[in-house]
Amino acid sequence: MYARITTFHVDPSRLAELPAKVSKLSHLIKALPGMLDARIAWREDGQGVVIATYQSREHADAAMRRLQVIWGDLADLLVGSPRTDVYESVQHITA
Repeated sequence: MYARITTFHVDPSRLAELPAKVSKLSHLIKALPGMLDARIAWREDGQGVVIATYQSREHADAAMRRLQVIWGDLADLLVGSPRTDVYESVQHITA
């Protein structure tokens, strides 16, 4: 498994719009190559995180172009650019 953790900041005055936008984009996220799971979480101050796991680094790399489009669809809500960190080792601890 391979993981990407992306942090982002939504304008707090527009935070109420985030769930609907994410729901509209969910089919695109589910269709990413090798996507195993994706979660999004955020706070009232607009700070948020996306945790995405893929079957492999190759799958995650292949998804990058589509992810740029998805983040572009959220850009009007964001303050600044998202920041992504990668993790080569992932272990599921609740299964």
